[in-house]
Amino acid sequence: MTPMIDVVFLLLIFFISASANQIREFLLPTKLATGSIESPETVPQEKPLGEVWLKLKREGNQTIVELNEREYAQFDQLKQTLTSLAELAPEIPVILDIEEDVPLGEMIRTYDTSLAAGFHSIHFATDVNKVAPQKN
Repeated sequence: MTPMIDVVFLLLIFFISASANQIREFLLPTKLATGSIESPETVPQEKPLGEVWLKLKREGNQTIVELNEREYAQFDQLKQTLTSLAELAPEIPVILDIEEDVPLGEMIRTYDTSLAAGFHSIHFATDVNKVAPQKN
């Protein structure tokens, strides 16, 4: 019985010391799809005018955001463009297409910039071949 109590205390000390330096996680405010729940009424929804496609790529030590074949290296210019687009139609979805080498902080900064501009719907583009398991 005594060795088991020693092991429990050692595990307790390990988990307390391991969790002491963890970074607190915050939620990104994103609305998720409702899944396969169907409602009895079908409400016709208007089709959005288009979509804002933001492609983030890394060139050297700088993150470049491409919007409609125009590149933005300064986030202030990007924010002004996104704000003017959001004033016209805030319901247009924003799609973030992020390359693998872009730092997480730059992705969150672009997400926050899109949210601050006034867009209601922000999504992430994924490569289906990398996400879905391949069947043999």
